[in-house]
Amino acid sequence: MTTEILKQIFADKQPWEVAIVVSGFTGHRTTLLEDLTPAEAERLLKIYRPDPVTVEQEFDALKEQLLIKEWRSKILANAEKAGLKDKGEFHKFNNWMLMNSKYKKQLTAHTLGELKELHKQIRAAMDNNARSANRPMTKAWFEKAEKIKILN
Repeated sequence: MTTEILKQIFADKQPWEVAIVVSGFTGHRTTLLEDLTPAEAERLLKIYRPDPVTVEQEFDALKEQLLIKEWRSKILANAEKAGLKDKGEFHKFNNWMLMNSKYKKQLTAHTLGELKELHKQIRAAMDNNARSANRPMTKAWFEKAEKIKILN
């Protein structure tokens, strides 16, 4: 059934165009629509005929994108304050994210819930640095002294 619908969708295309699409979709396993597994046929059909999206679903998706953008912004600002990120450069922060963060992945790969947990982790690092800056001869103490010296 799904294969028949796909044939109707690709009816106006040349056979070689269909073969290229199917080959790329299956990872060069096959070039024929008839050789697609039922799961592959369903996925290919969803690409060419996606499920209709309601206004509420679209609104929720846009709202989540805005929230994710806001949380990323908060995380980057706090990472600069905590010394995990240098201003204008992401290399140091990306390394920290991959090696020391809770989820060990890039900032763009986090979901909304994971971003909130990551924000907590960075806030904890900021609090730890603030406490450490009060003890003499620690790295945070020297960094705080440098900031004060620059201000004078």
